[in-house]
Amino acid sequence: MISKNASLVGKRIKMMRLARGLRQKYLAERLEISQANMSNIESGRCAVTIDHLIILREIFACSMNDFFVDIEKSADKSSKRGYTVEDLFKIVAKLKG
Repeated sequence: MISKNASLVGKRIKMMRLARGLRQKYLAERLEISQANMSNIESGRCAVTIDHLIILREIFACSMNDFFVDIEKSADKSSKRGYTVEDLFKIVAKLKG
């Protein structure tokens, strides 16, 4: 099973592709993968590799951070709850007894 973060990156790739009017087939050819594999990446059924992200960064003329925007927003939302990592470790320690 793919992680939630990998799925978010795949969705971001799809959004960037559509915004630029590119076809999956084009990206698949540039990444030297099948169109089915590209579809799996975008739908979150398969994770993208770092090497592929580097090529996609060049195609989209963006920064590497642009692929992780949704992940950062998710992290920001959870940090607004007022708990730090240290707080969570203390809570877990208390629960363990």
